[in-house]
Amino acid sequence: MTETAEAPPVQRTTGIVRPKVMAEFRKHSGSTFGGFFGAAAFDEVALVPVAAAVDKTGRFEANFADRGVRSGFSAFLAIWGDPHDRAAEGERLKRLHREVRGRGAGAFADVRYSALDPHLWNWIAVSGLFVVLNSFTPCTGITMTPAEKDAAYLQLLEAFRSLELPGKNAKLPASYAEAVRYYDDMVATGLQGNPFLRRVTDRLTKLPLPTLMLPPAVRLALTPPWLLVRPVAGRVVKICSFGILHPGVRELTGFGWDARHEREFELYTRALQVAWRVLPDKLKLIPLARNRIEYEKLVRFHRSVALDSFAPPAGCPAR
Repeated sequence: MTETAEAPPVQRTTGIVRPKVMAEFRKHSGSTFGGFFGAAAFDEVALVPVAAAVDKTGRFEANFADRGVRSGFSAFLAIWGDPHDRAAEGERLKRLHREVRGRGAGAFADVRYSALDPHLWNWIAVSGLFVVLNSFTPCTGITMTPAEKDAAYLQLLEAFRSLELPGKNAKLPASYAEAVRYYDDMVATGLQGNPFLRRVTDRLTKLPLPTLMLPPAVRLALTPPWLLVRPVAGRVVKICSFGILHPGVRELTGFGWDARHEREFELYTRALQVAWRVLPDKLKLIPLARNRIEYEKLVRFHRSVALDSFAPPAGCPAR
């Protein structure tokens, strides 16, 4: 039996918080299964200036699978890296995003944007937090109490601290309840349907083969079978991702969600939940998460042989 990952300490919450559930949530935050829900991050481009910025770079258009892999790797580093590496990744992202500013093109020609505007930056960060939070129960079958949702949010928030912009008004929501209110307010007043959002939604069943870490010869060999499986793979990603999207965002994408999609979502997530229970960590977790969990096990082992006190035993002549 695989030893449960020990969750790091978080701020106190009121209510029932089961350590095993929190440990499972922490594992989920380093899970390879997260890829099935990756398109839930499309809510980011429902904020028009974000859509204008992403559209202008052209990287999403060139290969949005590569962009997803890069974003995922960065998020995993923020969650599972040591404090030094988390801080370095946060500074790297802020430094590179200074260049992302200007005016959109085409349908977004009148839209100005700056990636380091807290309004845009925090929306993207909260979107990432909610992808992890909202995919937990569908992926594992574990239902969290309200206190556990808050503790899970705080666990992620602590990892994402390095991404916060300076300034009192640039802070991320301090609790799960605040984050939900912020998200609902954004859906009600800040988000809009737009051509870029609808375009990326339509193209989900035409997922490009990622080029990252694939030598040209391997990519060439994989392309024919990939063209055969990608409609199915894209459909599964689309249903899993849109199944956890806020209904208001789902409506903005132009994708008509109905009872048939609910049944499909139930089928795919039940399969994921079985896989979560039976597969070993080496198949469920990314290497960085497995490495961190193994390190923590070794630390506990080393500490298990330590003395509780260096004072002489009672009755010892040396006293």
